[in-house]
Amino acid sequence: MAEQNLILNILNFSHPVQTVECSFQLEKADGFYPVKVSSLPVNIEDLFSKEELSNIVYAYTNFTADENISKPITVDLNKSQRFSKNYYTWRLYNHFLPIADAIKTNFINDISLWFINKTKNHTEYSTYQVFTLKVQIAKATKEPELVVSYDGTSRVCKKNVEELTCDNGLFSSFLYDKRIYHKEDLPIEAGYHLDKQFPKINFHLSKALGLQTNPVKPDNKYRDYYNTVIAFYKKYLKTKEFSQILIPNPKGFTQIETANVKQTSFNSNQLQFGQEHNDLVPYNGMKEGGPYALSPHNNIKFIFIYHTIDKENAKTIIKWFDGKQYGFRGLKNFVKLNYSIDAEKEIVFTNNTNPLEEIREKLSNFNFQTDVKYIAIYLSQITADEKDEEKHRVYYQVKEELLNYRITSQVIDVNKLGNQGYNFYLPNIAIALLAKLNGVPWRLQRDNSKALIVGVGAFKSLEIGERFIGSAFCFSNDGRFKGFECHPATDVNLLAGDIAKAVRKFQSENTEIPRLIIHFYKSMGRRELEPIEKQLDELNLNIPIIIVTINKTESKDFVVFDTNSSAIMPISGTYIKTGWNEYLLCNNTRYGNSVTEKIEAYPFPIKLKFKATDETILDDIKVIKALIDQVYQFSRMYWKSVKQQNLPVTILYPEMVAEIFPFFEIQTMPPFGKENLWFL
Repeated sequence: MAEQNLILNILNFSHPVQTVECSFQLEKADGFYPVKVSSLPVNIEDLFSKEELSNIVYAYTNFTADENISKPITVDLNKSQRFSKNYYTWRLYNHFLPIADAIKTNFINDISLWFINKTKNHTEYSTYQVFTLKVQIAKATKEPELVVSYDGTSRVCKKNVEELTCDNGLFSSFLYDKRIYHKEDLPIEAGYHLDKQFPKINFHLSKALGLQTNPVKPDNKYRDYYNTVIAFYKKYLKTKEFSQILIPNPKGFTQIETANVKQTSFNSNQLQFGQEHNDLVPYNGMKEGGPYALSPHNNIKFIFIYHTIDKENAKTIIKWFDGKQYGFRGLKNFVKLNYSIDAEKEIVFTNNTNPLEEIREKLSNFNFQTDVKYIAIYLSQITADEKDEEKHRVYYQVKEELLNYRITSQVIDVNKLGNQGYNFYLPNIAIALLAKLNGVPWRLQRDNSKALIVGVGAFKSLEIGERFIGSAFCFSNDGRFKGFECHPATDVNLLAGDIAKAVRKFQSENTEIPRLIIHFYKSMGRRELEPIEKQLDELNLNIPIIIVTINKTESKDFVVFDTNSSAIMPISGTYIKTGWNEYLLCNNTRYGNSVTEKIEAYPFPIKLKFKATDETILDDIKVIKALIDQVYQFSRMYWKSVKQQNLPVTILYPEMVAEIFPFFEIQTMPPFGKENLWFL
């Protein structure tokens, strides 16, 4: 394996001065910044009594000594580390206010710096590169840290609110007086200057103004990110002026000591296919060994659904499936799927805008045989990313209608059929079809786990404006899921009830439950955890719950780079500790020397955070390693594509359900939808 030289996007720094003089008051006032009581200096009781502090949430300061406010106290920045984070955030904000083209007003947490990208000119909007600076004290290292991250680009209208004639309900944030404000946080005086308010372009405003774009994707976004952050560091942070605020390590970004670089278990990325064939790459494994487990159904029939104008396209798809078109071996050869086409149940509709009623009527007139496993091949001219909301809703409601008949479906985007190289889509469609028909394309080369694993993912629909959470229940590591549910994210009791049902089912199939593992899409707070604990108590189960928070880290957080590699991206399976029970896991397809090895994609690391009802469990490094291995391995069980993902299916599958379910006519998951991979 190639030797790595890993660096984190953090700058360790030292204090230019060890102490500062500050005055504080308990009343909110203009020009004063809120500091949580828990973050006040350790000697704050020199000014206020414990009783006074117990009755407030914030005290206020302007980080200077002012006898008119209160008697100043001397704050030791080494001893008052939480306060020092606030202090340095304030200093950074004031330093960059005249330098950046815009700055996001956030005095307590992070600072977002916006710089106009002059290479991207557009008549309707300005494009900004956005960077985030976050101060933290001895979290990933033993010294104060400045996290430097790149958040990509944002667009701001060149026309102000007075000039724009669109619905002002589409506005969510504004550039005003060099600051970015959410509309609810705009200062009162901004209301008197509509000509100085420039809306930030969001999803809805982009649609209304016809400004949707297809951004150019870089060949290696990982390397582009690294180069962008390094350029920002050299231009703005490696200066004499900046060192007067904090003194960054002259060596630059923090290098990770070799002893602190860990790796997932040997062969944890090995996949098992049919005929005892093992491989790292799903496509190669399927090609050489075939699926790990064939579809158990003996009588599979395809029902084709399409518009009248797509009759020839339907014939083309049939040829692809039969292996009679160049570039694909066919379903029977590639995934060993023995099927036939039920021509009598073919559905041809005439309404291309809303075919739902025609499809619904014809389905109601069919006599479905109980010994046949049906799957619908739906040729749609409405795509999954359709911008028209009504058409978008119909796209998913056709799937819902089919689920009511216990029919899973595969949508074919007819707009892509004419694309050169369409044959490269076919392997993805083939493995998704096999999985929907209860086959197993591949599994991990591991003994089956007996743990109950619950995955919870979320998706917020910009059209609906509400976040939904999907949940998936898995009883082993072979990729077979035992149930799916979906609810509004606000209803934590429904999620707890779903988990309790899964536990009861697991109990009926297993003699004991050693622990419950929950893969969660964000940090799980007491609000989400308490109903789950209550349900388990009612089941008389005194078992530990381990919560693994799984987050992408493309912005406002850590990214690790391998400067020994031309690709910059670390070797797959590399992980490092970045905080208390927090880790950064590199989950990609770089398995060795990137100079000689083809890398399919350049995904960013994922951030893992561990929490347990019995915290002593997490003191065992073997348990931590096993949990990281599990996340890493489940990312290789994605059956919508032959290309590996960087997030585990325990998060991805529920997220996919949560993306679709809100568009269903009836907000109850059809029973068949709870047991089938229909969403692939």
